[in-house]
Amino acid sequence: MLCNVMNRSSGLALLALTLLSAAAMGQTTPYQSAAAAAAGTRMDAMCPDAMREAEELQARRKPTPLVAKPTRPALRENLLRMAKLDQDARAFLLASGWHLDTESPEAHWMQTVDTANLKRLKHIVDQDGFPTAAMVGLDGVDAAWLLAIHANNGDFQQKVLMLTAEHVRRGEVSADQVAMLTDDWLTARGRPQRYATNFDMRDGKVTFGPIEDVANVDRRRRAAGLGTLANYACLMRAMYGTPDAGAARP
Repeated sequence: MLCNVMNRSSGLALLALTLLSAAAMGQTTPYQSAAAAAAGTRMDAMCPDAMREAEELQARRKPTPLVAKPTRPALRENLLRMAKLDQDARAFLLASGWHLDTESPEAHWMQTVDTANLKRLKHIVDQDGFPTAAMVGLDGVDAAWLLAIHANNGDFQQKVLMLTAEHVRRGEVSADQVAMLTDDWLTARGRPQRYATNFDMRDGKVTFGPIEDVANVDRRRRAAGLGTLANYACLMRAMYGTPDAGAARP
C-alpha cells in the first residue's frame, strides 16, 4: 500500500526550489531532465516576481564552505546514486503535471525506491551519523537530505533534524532545507506546518493544509530563505503545468 504519497510534496517543492536556485545562479541542476528543464523555462515565463525574489534571496545566502576531498568517496557515490534513483522515480510527476494515480506502476515504483532508500539511509545514519561535507562533500549532504525529506517517517526525520544542528551552523545544510524537513515532520505528527512548504494540487489549484500562525508565514519563510507564499504557489503551478489555475490559501 502506498504511504501517504499524495501529500508528500515537499520533495517535489525541493526540486522546484533547486531549479529556482540554479536558475538564479545561471546553473543547471545535478539531475536535470528534459521535463525539469522545461519546468524551469515555465517558471521564468510565468513567475518573474518569484525569479527576481529568488535572485535576491540567493545573493543574501552565506557562501558555501570550501570542502577538501571527501574522506568517504564510496559513500558519496552511493548517496548520489540513491538521489538519482529518487529523482528518476519522480520524473513522471513533472511530465504529468503532478497527476498521480496511486495504483499506477510509476507510483508503486516510486514507493519501492523510497522504501529501499530509507532502509539504506537509516543504516548509514545509525552507523556513521548524518553524513557531513567532510565525509561526502556538499553534494553528498544534499543527496542525503533529499532522501530524508522523502523518508515519510516522522521519527527518523526528527532524528535527522536533531543530528544536523552542527551541519546548519557550518553551512552544510541550509535554512530552507531545514524548513522543508520541519514541515514534513510536523505534517507526519498531524500538526500545522510552519513554513507552508507542503502543498497539494486540487482541481488544478495549489492548496495548503493547516499552517501555524498563517498571518506571519511569509515572515518565517523569508527568515528561512524562502520566497513569499504567493510566489511559491506560482512556482508550483509553473512546475507542475497548471498555468491558468489560481492559488488557494488554507
